[in-house]
Amino acid sequence: MKKIDEVYDILVQLTEDKESGVCAADIALKIGIDRTNVSRYLNELYKAGKIEKIKGRPVLYKVKEKKRNSKETAKALISLDRLIGADMSLKAAIQLAKAAISYPTDGLPILILGETGAGKSIFAEAIYGFAVESNLLSSDAPFISFNCADYADNPQLLIAQLFGVKKGAYTGAAEDKTGLLKQADGGIIFLDEIHRLPPQGQELLFIYMDKGCFRPLGETEKVVTSKARLIAATTEEPQSYLLKTFIRRIPVTINLPPLREKTLAERCGLICAFLSEESARINKDIYIERNCFISYLLYNCAGNIGQLKNDIQIACAKAFLNYKSQSREYLFISSEDLPLHVKRGIMNLHKFRDEIETLISSNEEVLYFSPDKDYHTIFLRDSSEGHFYEVIEEKLEILNKSGIEEQEINRILNDEIEKHFKKYIQNMAEKYHKDEISKIVGEEVINTTEAILNMAEIKLNRYMDEKIFFGLALHLQKTIDRIKVGGKIYNPRLNFIRINYPDEFIAAVEAAKLIDQKFKIETPLDEIGYLAMFFVPDEDLQSEELEGKVAVLVAMHGDTTASSMAKVANDLAGTEHVIGLDMPLAMDPEKMYKTIKEYAIKCDRGKGVLLFVDMGSLKNFGNMIAEETNIKIKTVDMVTTLMVIDACHKAITGKDLDEIYESVSKINNRESGGFRKSTAHIENVIITACFTGQGAAKELKKIVEEEYLRNNSSIKVIPEEFINKGEFEESIKKHKQNSDIIAIIGTLDFAVPDIPYISAADLLTGKAKDFLLSLIDEVETYKKIEQSLCEHLKAVNAEECFRMSKSSVINISKALGLLIPSEVKIGIILHMAFLIEKLASGGKRAIFENLQEYEKRHKKELVILENHLKPLEDYFNIDIGPHEYAYLCRMFLENAEETRQFSTSV
Repeated sequence: MKKIDEVYDILVQLTEDKESGVCAADIALKIGIDRTNVSRYLNELYKAGKIEKIKGRPVLYKVKEKKRNSKETAKALISLDRLIGADMSLKAAIQLAKAAISYPTDGLPILILGETGAGKSIFAEAIYGFAVESNLLSSDAPFISFNCADYADNPQLLIAQLFGVKKGAYTGAAEDKTGLLKQADGGIIFLDEIHRLPPQGQELLFIYMDKGCFRPLGETEKVVTSKARLIAATTEEPQSYLLKTFIRRIPVTINLPPLREKTLAERCGLICAFLSEESARINKDIYIERNCFISYLLYNCAGNIGQLKNDIQIACAKAFLNYKSQSREYLFISSEDLPLHVKRGIMNLHKFRDEIETLISSNEEVLYFSPDKDYHTIFLRDSSEGHFYEVIEEKLEILNKSGIEEQEINRILNDEIEKHFKKYIQNMAEKYHKDEISKIVGEEVINTTEAILNMAEIKLNRYMDEKIFFGLALHLQKTIDRIKVGGKIYNPRLNFIRINYPDEFIAAVEAAKLIDQKFKIETPLDEIGYLAMFFVPDEDLQSEELEGKVAVLVAMHGDTTASSMAKVANDLAGTEHVIGLDMPLAMDPEKMYKTIKEYAIKCDRGKGVLLFVDMGSLKNFGNMIAEETNIKIKTVDMVTTLMVIDACHKAITGKDLDEIYESVSKINNRESGGFRKSTAHIENVIITACFTGQGAAKELKKIVEEEYLRNNSSIKVIPEEFINKGEFEESIKKHKQNSDIIAIIGTLDFAVPDIPYISAADLLTGKAKDFLLSLIDEVETYKKIEQSLCEHLKAVNAEECFRMSKSSVINISKALGLLIPSEVKIGIILHMAFLIEKLASGGKRAIFENLQEYEKRHKKELVILENHLKPLEDYFNIDIGPHEYAYLCRMFLENAEETRQFSTSV
């Protein structure tokens, strides 16, 4: 490519964003050649009539606009009614814009408000398109776009650009120059970032709006007229930056919603439009994986539509490199091409799964966009056509590329296998007749299928109907062909099938022997798992998820307390296993008892029911229902979100009732661990761990003591071994009886709920330095507070008061789902300690204004507070009372850093 052509191409690119023009220096910087040479090439292009020159300092250049005939205009225009979201989030804005631009005789000035990237420029162009289509403007009417921010550092030049310049107005003004306002005569001028227009410019502009005329910079006599319609836009609050006299002259203000307020359908449309645009730009088809597309739908896009477009262009650019290096005929966007913040979008899928399914079918694994068509979808072969192995392989490859953990991949594929067999076996009888099957698979396979099913009927004492025959015959044909050519067979569900369907699995082993003898092959173990699935009764396949699992019920006081807690656990597990039963404060206990009993009977699958409750009469319901119904029920009171999450996870993975009960009881003990009878021997400890407790653990202990603790004698470092997980957990449990464990540092992930974990690698590389120091500093702060309270508190045991106050604050924060900053937490602890002292010594309680109104608004939160502070009241023999509860509640709610659904941090 010649340099002059390269300069022209760069000018085209740059003027897409700066329609007012760019200088030679901008192009020189972009292209990497001397500015003088760039100026020479630009002048040659100007003489050839390819570009326009805008005189001034600096001289600006832009691509020469071609006159468009009416047909070309109609094709190129962006129109209001064709904007994505025209019948959704933009509906009101579009109606207002149409009314403003249509108002006799020359329309009304419009101010568009919106965040950066919200689409203000596109919306302004769409208004212009509507005006042309409606014959309010001629087809060749100009649309001039100007960003006031481009000249914000030079107000005089900014005004000159808009209104023009009289020769001699300033040094360098060698001739008269027409301003953009005049160039837009008969059309529209769009002023973006108008808040950067200086007051003098605003005054000149509102004079123009009043009179339709203005004077160029330096002109004292001649008046220039123009019939340009004005559209302005800003990201700022108009009253803060624009003159009141200027604002008054713009009667129509249009607010554009940010991307986060648009529907997923609108966002989907935007993504499709941008990908189609990129496809047209490079004149190549673009393919994108389904999960990548979903990531774009769901990631946090703070920069709105502008950022969304940029993030899509980044992925296209990376895919373009692969297209070049691999000599492909198309671009393929995989997860590797996505920016990291976009990849995180897939983590929100569980919240929007149903809505996503309406936009993109689960069968649509790849979407593609071509330069001359709308977007399409590529369907993976349906598992009832082609063959299921290929479907699993394709899914596995895509999921591996996405970076999802192996455990999650197996879960997804498990679902796929289950869906396959339900659909595959059910549909066979509808699709084929016996004579048709013989034409497809051959006589040998037919005979082998019959032999296998005869054997299975005898062994399992079960009739195998025609649809199983059809399905197994087709499956065998593909399987045999695959094994003969060395194709791999992968079954992530193998162990589940072997354990849960032992009889069917044994029959499948016999079937494999028949296949091997007949076709001289060796059937792999994974395939035996698939064969077993053909022998599992339909009803077992359909009810598999329900059988053999402990039911989990949560019953709590309040309008939404239990259901909210259940929702958190279900959302995290991607299930609906936990049932939340809310008991409004006015509800009759007898009615609640009947409700819980009905759900216990309905949900029990023979494995028992775990019932979580908060307080009061609910504590006794479990035993009463168990006696009445003979259902095995375990009741856990003082419930927290963390306990329900743990129970949900263990229940859906098949753990028994006693095991789940023991696990959540440990959490309960940990969370109430602050209420110890004695604090005389409580130590602060850091656990270092390795397999033997000798080598690495002792070295880690040495590093922590020498580099982090130095002379700090209040924290003890204890090395532990981790040969047996159960023994390690038991050791931690013993330490917790007399110690506060600050952190566990180890060579493997020795994760224990509610105890911070630091890997040895992060400690040695310094990544965990700030985190560990913050934990140590917090211990030191608490120690100083405790010492100070010992000097001030006289009516109660200061050490016990501090520890119980601290534990209460931590547990209440968790129960309310609040993240409390450390300094605020300390403040609430001190408040509680002195409150206990005051009440224990007979002091008066404070009066909370408008208490009844506050109690109505915060019933749920106040119940949680009372629930968690009851042990503290009993221990110190005090009555906190409703007024003080309200004050405490307000401290928690108004000082939280952010609201979360649950918290596991201490």
